[in-house]
Order: sequence, then structure tokens, then C-alpha cells
Amino acid sequence: MWKTKMRRLVGVPLLLIPALILSACGGKTAGQSELLLYEGNGEEDSAVSSSAVSGSAVGTDDVKFDTTVVRKTAYKEEINCTAELEYLDTETLIIDDEDAVLDSVKVKKYQKVKKGDVLAVYHVETSKTKLEKQKLMIDQARADYEVGLGNLNQQLSQAQKALSTLTSKAEKKIKQLEVKKIQKQISAYKKGEKEITDQERDYAELLKKQKKTPLRAKRDGVITETEGRGYVGEDIDASTEIVKMHGNNGKWILTVGGSETADLRYNMDVSVRLGKSAKEYDHEVKGKVISSGDITGQQSQNEEGDSVVYIDVSDKDKKKYDFENSNIYIYAVSFMVKDALVVDAEAVQQESVDIRNRLFVYVVENGKLHKRFIVSNYKNDKEVLVEQGVFEGQTLAILD
Repeated sequence: MWKTKMRRLVGVPLLLIPALILSACGGKTAGQSELLLYEGNGEEDSAVSSSAVSGSAVGTDDVKFDTTVVRKTAYKEEINCTAELEYLDTETLIIDDEDAVLDSVKVKKYQKVKKGDVLAVYHVETSKTKLEKQKLMIDQARADYEVGLGNLNQQLSQAQKALSTLTSKAEKKIKQLEVKKIQKQISAYKKGEKEITDQERDYAELLKKQKKTPLRAKRDGVITETEGRGYVGEDIDASTEIVKMHGNNGKWILTVGGSETADLRYNMDVSVRLGKSAKEYDHEVKGKVISSGDITGQQSQNEEGDSVVYIDVSDKDKKKYDFENSNIYIYAVSFMVKDALVVDAEAVQQESVDIRNRLFVYVVENGKLHKRFIVSNYKNDKEVLVEQGVFEGQTLAILD
């Protein structure tokens, strides 16, 4: 057993110390009494994991505290979170029209669809004035084009007639070059008609879209999202996402998002559980973290800007179990200490000693509080693992 030592108070005769101690101790119940607060004697580093270090007594009035006990246990830092499927061949279907109104969504989440199936119905509400203005501009462009083409064709016809009347080889050669030049001009000019033709086609489609227009699937697949995007009966911006779907190749990974990603490290082995909850599950398979911020230096993010970590399972398990229709939970142990001394974080305090931050606790012993420096190898918001400074079963004060 470690021997306790008294440190003499400067300027106070030894004969007066008992009087000071007696005057500081009252008859109140534990936890509410006036206790003596002891500091270490400077030998804490060499006198660790034993009874509390005693020192000079310093009287304190109305010390209020709760207590907790140092416990030895197999400590595990556990990770529990939920996961979702993220398909690798996801496709988003949009309505790429201005002034569009969504009339209805024809599919539900997890519904299987085939290429050409109607996924949603919408219409475009374009004002009459805007339609008339657009039609006038297209008609004017068509008229200008026809006039310009007519002029070039007339020049070509005149040059060809003149060529047919010439007899001199030199004059013929010059006129032939003129004809070829005009022909090239006509060929280049006709390429500009495509833009007008596209405008005419778009206008015709716009007229059709004033009535109900179907949004169709471009391939076979399964619907993955329909909610929270375009709302029925409301105007939607151009390029608004209406539904998401994925193909039938079955390629997917698991994603964990938000604050739950902090303790999932790259290449970590995890348990993937399918069932009612993380503790009540029907199946458990092995998984592995395949992407996280601690390897790339930059956390991956989803479309909403939340941090995500990707987890994969074997192809065999993907085929064997129904991940699509199950609740998915991730369980892992970030680290474990077999025989750990664990202390409630509320009992641990910190102070600066010679520009170093040191942790300490107050050990409750014989009606007194004894200050004890400790060495910790891990801590979180609730608990502190102590490597040196206390032993199992000691009672610690949690000061108010």
C-alpha cells in the first residue's frame, strides 16, 4: 500500500493543522458535506494506480458532488448505423421544358418498368402572345431563307445560260469557274436551313405539349425515387428531376450518410444486418468499407451534399438475400480494449501544467477529496479510458 504524505502549510505551525482539519469537517451527509480538498505532493507520476495521493489540506466550503466508480471492463467502441442501396447505373429522367406543369406520376418506388412505359404526364403552359411571337420569328426566318436561296439559284441559272452560248475555250473556262463558285455558295447556304427546320420542329412539338405529354422510360429498369422532386399540379423549372430509375443489371453498393460516417474507416470490416433493427435481424453478412474521407482526404458526398461512405458485400450475398426489400443496418467495432479502466467523462477535469494539458480526477477517500493526475489512452463525450492514475473500484467525485 502506498503511504500518504502531508505537505506542510507555509506560515502555519504544525500544532494548528489539527484545528484547521477539525474546523473544516462538519456533520453533513456524504456528497453535501464540507470536505478537505487535497492536491498531489508532486510525485503523482511515480505513485500511480494506488490509493489517493495526500498533500496539504485546503479547506473548502459546501463542496457538492456526485460519485462514480472506476470500473474494469472489455471496452468496445461500437458503430451502429443504417444503410441504403445506391445503384451504379442510376438514370434521372427530367422534363426539359420551360413553363411545364406536372399532371401526374404514373409509377411508384421499386416498380419495374419497360422501355417506352409512361412514367409521368405533363403539359406546357405557354402564353398565346409568346407562341405568336415565336411563330412570327420562325416564319420570317423561313421567308428570308427562301429569298436568299432564290437569288442564288437565279444567279446560277443565268451563269449556266451564258456558258452555253460561249464558243471561246478561254471564256468557257472562266464561266465554268463562275458556275462552280455559285454552286458551292448554294450548297453552303442550304446548310443553314437545318437551324430553321429545327425551330419549326420544336415549335410543332411545343404546340403538342400544350396538351398532356407522356414522359417515357428509355430502357427497362426499376424505379428508385419519385418523391420530393416535381410536385403534381405545380409549375416546374426546366430540367427538374421527375423520377429516378436503374437498369436490371443488379449492380449496387451500400451507402451510409451524415454524421454516422465519421467512424467508418477505409477497408474496415463491418457486419451488414438485414431485419427489423440492428439487434433484431434475420440475416448477417460480411461487408467492407470501400471508400471514405480518411483515405482520399476529401469526404464523398451525395446529391444533397451530405457526407457518405460506401460499403460493399460479396456478389454471392447480393444474390442470396433480398437487400432491396429489407432494412439494412451496419455494425462494427472501431476498436476494443480487453481489460480497460473506464471512468465517466464527467469525473475528469483538465488543467495546464508547464504548457501541457493534464487530466486529473478527485478520488473520494476517508471523507476527503484527493487530486490525482491520470494518463488516458482514449476518451469520448461519455467515457474516458485510463491507462495510469487510478485503479478498479475507486470512487471518484463528480463536482457540481
